[in-house]
Amino acid sequence: MPDSEARNPLRLRVKIWLERGDEVVLSEYRARLLEAIAQYGSVAAASTALRLPIRTAWKKLREMEAAAGIPLLESGSGGSGGGSSTLTPEARAMVEAFRRIARPTTTAAEQGFADERRRFPR
Repeated sequence: MPDSEARNPLRLRVKIWLERGDEVVLSEYRARLLEAIAQYGSVAAASTALRLPIRTAWKKLREMEAAAGIPLLESGSGGSGGGSSTLTPEARAMVEAFRRIARPTTTAAEQGFADERRRFPR
């Protein structure tokens, strides 16, 4: 096996997302953003943890809310201590449902690739 193949094996990548029309409602990236907001309690802290510019985080949140047609965050006002954000019950349920769908789908695709691996170039 050439060195480049050993260092860089063939891998399967699976991307799952939900969309309405041409607008993305939820994807792995966006689910991680919502989960980080739930974990850290604010968009600013979540964007820092994800190394994501805060403007990008807010842009993605606005896009998701528009596509989903529901509010995703309940936010407290800022101030000296900063603002806080929590997921709405609908957003939390949406992320949990996405995880229940995406994980087994990805696992099934990976298993299918493993079963068929010998048919692909090494």
